[in-house]
Amino acid sequence: MGKFSIRKATMLGTVFLVSIALIFWHSYKRAEPESGLEQLAAMRSGDGYKAYFGAGQGYNLIIIQLESFQNFLLNQSVQEQPLTPVLNELASESLYFPYIFQQIGRGNTSDAEFAANTSIYPVGGTPMSSKYGNRKFPSLARLLHKRGYTANTFHVNDVSFWDRNQLYPALGFDPYYDQPYYRKEKFNRFGASDEELYRVAFNKLNALALKHQTFYAQLVTASSHSPYTIPEDRKRLKLNAALDGNTLGNYLTAIHYVDYALGTFIDKLKQSGLWNNSVVVVYGDHFGLNKKNYNPQKISDALNIPYHKHISTFNVPLLIHLPGQLSARIIDRTGGQTDILPTVANIMGIDLKAEGFTAFGQDLVNTDHNIIGMRYYLPTGSFLNDEVLFVPGKEGFKDGKATSIRTLKRIDNITPYKADYDHIMERMKQSDRYVRQLPVRAGVEETGN
Repeated sequence: MGKFSIRKATMLGTVFLVSIALIFWHSYKRAEPESGLEQLAAMRSGDGYKAYFGAGQGYNLIIIQLESFQNFLLNQSVQEQPLTPVLNELASESLYFPYIFQQIGRGNTSDAEFAANTSIYPVGGTPMSSKYGNRKFPSLARLLHKRGYTANTFHVNDVSFWDRNQLYPALGFDPYYDQPYYRKEKFNRFGASDEELYRVAFNKLNALALKHQTFYAQLVTASSHSPYTIPEDRKRLKLNAALDGNTLGNYLTAIHYVDYALGTFIDKLKQSGLWNNSVVVVYGDHFGLNKKNYNPQKISDALNIPYHKHISTFNVPLLIHLPGQLSARIIDRTGGQTDILPTVANIMGIDLKAEGFTAFGQDLVNTDHNIIGMRYYLPTGSFLNDEVLFVPGKEGFKDGKATSIRTLKRIDNITPYKADYDHIMERMKQSDRYVRQLPVRAGVEETGN
């Protein structure tokens, strides 16, 4: 396991300097470049050589969050039909991270947005948008603002849902495009379809490009939201009686549509030239098949795949396509949504250490070991490293259980994982202390902690 160094960070509050918690950092190791990616895989940063540093510098950044989207769906066929052909093709020419896991709390999708944009752990029991929506967060949008970018976010639902009318200013987004900007179609209970989301987003982003304005765009999809019922004329997956109309079949049908809609957006980006001038990131926000409502064995039997009630459920995809990239690289480092900002910042040529930016995640292409914590959907102290998922018991570590994330088999000897358990417990406490001391935005009332 890589050694951790200790770094003390400070943050200027509204009227005084506040000392923050010590932050543990993993030591970084240069990744070896692969054939065809040499120039992208070995860029110089302020710390020396880091893989992919600056590979997207000066390019647009588009981050697409897929609703209720689990990783097992990629490269899966259902009754001889590819379930996600668009994402399969994208993975074949991108950096693909197959061991990424959700880190959300009660705020679900909005907590995923928060974690990906700040590299801070959601507190768990309360949505970050509700409890801390009045703060001014160090964020990806603010890092890019310094470099002349505008930051836009798109969601077909009303912006007040999950208090995004507070969350988006807290994260530093400029305009946000919510329900009134889209056609009044009833795709599901959230309103317009993903195709409509992409239509509006493309038009807005293309207009910025024509003005030579570099941008960061976040797109939050909703067409695969539970209960996964979509209009008949949008169904593209043909299922037999065993799956057609039941909940699993509905979920797969919605996912297949979401993949198709993403393809329409990618086609527009390519036709306009934006594709070759943008870093495109796609990730899942959280599970779709909750273990409380879906029997893992029935999923395994129906799809003929191994399926673990925790590991498969909480495993979400992460793909990063670099401008001009034509071949795949699979990066099997374990990670979570708090790792998205450090990884993307490195690609965009942003040195977080030089920025004095406090991140609780890691740059996944430049670390040789990673540990991520989970809470709310698992007991506090649950973590994943590059080997196992560990879930503490009623007595904490002592009666906890470890499961291999690759074989999905139980590991009896948990002793080697005690240091990681202690580390992640402290790391999440530090994250909570850090977020509590961040300044309230000017003109916004302070809420209780």
